[in-house]
Amino acid sequence: MNLGNRPFVSEKFLVKMYISDILRMLLKVSAKASQIATIIRKEKPLVELLVEEKRGLEKNNRFFQDFKTLADVLIQETVRHYISEKIPNIGSSIYGEESNKFTNSLGDCVVVTICHTCEETQLLLQKVLNGNTEAACLLAEAVHSTTEDVPSLDDYDLHVDIDTNDCGIWIDPIDSTGQYIKGETGEKDEYGMVVDGLQCVAILIGMFQKSTGKSILGVAVQPFAEFNPQTNSWISQTLWGVCYKDIKQTSLKSADEVLHREVKRAVLSNSESEHVQDVLRTKFQLVFASGAGYKILATILGLANAYVLSHRSIYRWDCCAGHAILLALGGGIISYKHALEMARKSSTPITKEDLDQLQVNYVSTGGAITSRRCSISDGTESLPGIVAYLTVSDVLLILDLLKNI
Repeated sequence: MNLGNRPFVSEKFLVKMYISDILRMLLKVSAKASQIATIIRKEKPLVELLVEEKRGLEKNNRFFQDFKTLADVLIQETVRHYISEKIPNIGSSIYGEESNKFTNSLGDCVVVTICHTCEETQLLLQKVLNGNTEAACLLAEAVHSTTEDVPSLDDYDLHVDIDTNDCGIWIDPIDSTGQYIKGETGEKDEYGMVVDGLQCVAILIGMFQKSTGKSILGVAVQPFAEFNPQTNSWISQTLWGVCYKDIKQTSLKSADEVLHREVKRAVLSNSESEHVQDVLRTKFQLVFASGAGYKILATILGLANAYVLSHRSIYRWDCCAGHAILLALGGGIISYKHALEMARKSSTPITKEDLDQLQVNYVSTGGAITSRRCSISDGTESLPGIVAYLTVSDVLLILDLLKNI
């Protein structure tokens, strides 16, 4: 197997890779994922046909109804298949939001997997699509396509190697599935942020280091970032970031604009407690938006100074990709619960070193995650709230405001 990676090859499979090669691979598979999401979304009847309500352990209890679509399942399995093919030893350490069983509205249950050939994948997808050969063909071709059109990395110094045995991946295949199903276009505010709509949809692929639990590389794609009325089509946006050893590189510029903004903005969920809202409102303009991933991306893009969530309705797959990008920009994502506990107990101000200790960890408390489905009931993967931030000064202000509630 020729993976195009210079001297770091073992007899059986790749053990060490350059970060640049891993990032290039994730950019390619995220482009496939975006294409799949776009193909399915083009035909509303197809979306409605392929929606399944989550139940039991799959469901996020914050929502009355929680859904997954074929896009969720197919994207997740495409990412898993593509990465496992290129880096076989990482396959058992790829974790995602969805199970790969899909029951469509006709009652047919199919285990969605990516087959060796496009023809085999098409036949499997026809079962999910109740014999819709044309749609199955389009999706299978997207899954098996060769993606070369990815952003150039030539201007970035990413030639540091990493042991892939020490890496794991969290995937959120379609963040903000509810907005994906609705298919509406959100109205932008004066800063370019939307409350809801297809712009909130994101595909999130984050890599973490098992030995430290730290997020080290993230790729986030908004398949529907901008609507072009002249072509009647959507333009996608891809963001990435690397924070590993001495490397802090991102596709974005610095947070200078946020630092000099007169009005600080905090983005929240509509379900955020009134008490938290009242306290934050003394120093921040509050804005509300759909999708945990989008709220993190809004912070990354400087549309908000921070994203505050005080309760358990967010998971590692929501955060891992965006966390690496924020770290590369000088920000981060900390545990809400543990940060407030520290702020309340400490007799001295919280320092940047303290913030380093409070960053969200991407390995479960008990070690490697063996089964996503059996770990949800005990809260292994839900996080006790978060604060995502772009600058240290903003998160310190937030903690100072909230420590007395």
